[in-house]
Amino acid sequence: MFSVSHRIFLWLFVCHWLPISSSASPFLSPDDPFLRHELRWLRDNRLLDAPLNTWPISWGGIDVRLKEDGQGSVFDRVRDCLDKEREAGWGSTIGRIGFRGDRGVARSFQAEPRVGFSGGIERAWMGDRLAGKLRLANVRQVEPDWRGRVDDGFQFDGSYFATRLGNWSASFGQTERSWGPGWDGSLILSTNARPVPAFSIDRRIPEPFETKWLSWIGPWNATMFVGQMEENRDVSEPYVWGMRAEFAPTILDGLEIGLFRVMQLGGEGRPSGFKTWTDAFLSQDNYGANSKHQDKWKEPGNQLAGIDFRWRPLTESSFALYGQVVGEDEDHFLPNALMFQYGIETWGSWESSTWRMFLEYADTTSTWWTDEIRQNASYNHGIYTDGYRHHGRSVGHWADSDSEIVSFGGLLANYEGNGWGGIVRAGKLNRDGGGNSAVSNSVATDIKSVQLFHKRSFSKWDAQMTCGLGWEELENSSTQNTENGPTGFLSIARVF
Repeated sequence: MFSVSHRIFLWLFVCHWLPISSSASPFLSPDDPFLRHELRWLRDNRLLDAPLNTWPISWGGIDVRLKEDGQGSVFDRVRDCLDKEREAGWGSTIGRIGFRGDRGVARSFQAEPRVGFSGGIERAWMGDRLAGKLRLANVRQVEPDWRGRVDDGFQFDGSYFATRLGNWSASFGQTERSWGPGWDGSLILSTNARPVPAFSIDRRIPEPFETKWLSWIGPWNATMFVGQMEENRDVSEPYVWGMRAEFAPTILDGLEIGLFRVMQLGGEGRPSGFKTWTDAFLSQDNYGANSKHQDKWKEPGNQLAGIDFRWRPLTESSFALYGQVVGEDEDHFLPNALMFQYGIETWGSWESSTWRMFLEYADTTSTWWTDEIRQNASYNHGIYTDGYRHHGRSVGHWADSDSEIVSFGGLLANYEGNGWGGIVRAGKLNRDGGGNSAVSNSVATDIKSVQLFHKRSFSKWDAQMTCGLGWEELENSSTQNTENGPTGFLSIARVF
């Protein structure tokens, strides 16, 4: 569907018909934890009436649902970002360069380079109904993945072409996606792996239903995408079909709920006709359970589904609870073999800055409703033996299968958009030491790490820097061998 030659053709087509330019964009990408914190700050302070757990987020939705009479440094900064992003026409060329050390297992919600060295350029254009961005990067010093594969060369990650269709937008591209309220990962869809090239349709503005029978649902969003994974895997180029709906019901103030489902199907040598897609959608895909197929190889595929929430319990409270539950299997049309993520966060202000702190727990070991533990199931599959992974990294949580992680972190952002952050993590990767794992393959590993990161803008040079420095310790639970050392990254973007 999306072979390398097809992708190059599509991007050249976009470049021919659209001016190639800078940062004006209809979408807000999931790569800036400080801006995410500020949007969440506005929502928690009743200045923004929109659910915020489905990324990328439409700037148009933020604009319409932002209170017109808002005040404060955070409100003013977000309004300034909106004014810049909706400027039509060409923008400036942006050059990017990034460095990363050869250590660092975890990848949370931020623009952290994935490889030892990357250099690239991007330009974007936005009109009344059309928008496009071309981002071209050359990556080098790529560490082999868990199966020894190296993915270096030219990449189009971050590129897209989009068009507005009323209150919906349709797009094709390699855009980052993140679903859920977690700050240190998502069980279903995160920025841990490279973005999957996909066609998608997204609701732009989360307006509530006008009818009184459905108005209680409150502002709502919906998205669906169909993409195709990489060629270099056991079952080459399988499709990925994802869908999500998110809403903020009026019957309980401060509550946001997301419902989602992702299916992996097709691929080289696999059935991929209309019936396969229909059977997958109707959950007729478990051999020996609810599938009519008597040949296990003809199962439609692999799928995950679940629910997440975020709730600020009290109207004037400065804390919120959040969680996510994902099922790796299905039982009577309900998710089973469950993974869990829970968290609590709090926020406040300090002088001219705002801050946020969170405590998060994730368990990616699949557990049945009967509390029976099912090892080596999460993000793995009997047919798709590379599992729910893309270019060697889990599409879900960075800790991958059968892991248990506790994360404690915080953010501090000032009125200029600069910020400091840090995360401390501890837990165990691939607890049973068996099965596939992109970060701890066929071995159990105790992990301890600390990371500090910083974002700073330099208006004099039209540049922005993001950097991080930390320490990581990995201990093999069987041999007691320990690997430890510093971690770090540096990313610089400059407007030309």
